[in-house]
Amino acid sequence: MPQCKKCGKKGLFLKIEGDTGLCLACNERFAQEGKILTQKIIEAKNEATASKDAEKLVSLCKSIEGYGNELVALHQAYNLQPSQELLDLIGTYKKMREQAEK
Repeated sequence: MPQCKKCGKKGLFLKIEGDTGLCLACNERFAQEGKILTQKIIEAKNEATASKDAEKLVSLCKSIEGYGNELVALHQAYNLQPSQELLDLIGTYKKMREQAEK
């Protein structure tokens, strides 16, 4: 019998998303919250790429790390594994921040 990883609903006719293991309602909430954080990361990333100011770069890198960690926490709240790409992105901008602070 299918069961949602997040809310625990189960039932013979409960529709579960194959890639997440979430019911349609939980999957929709996860997608909406994740989309907002992903958009913030992309905006900060684009701004960091164009930035020449070291202080602004450090601030943007911190923002990317923060939003990335929020996205990891969101994955964990929905009992999902964050992608390696997300973890690598957080690590890259952490290193970039550390270099810019020197």
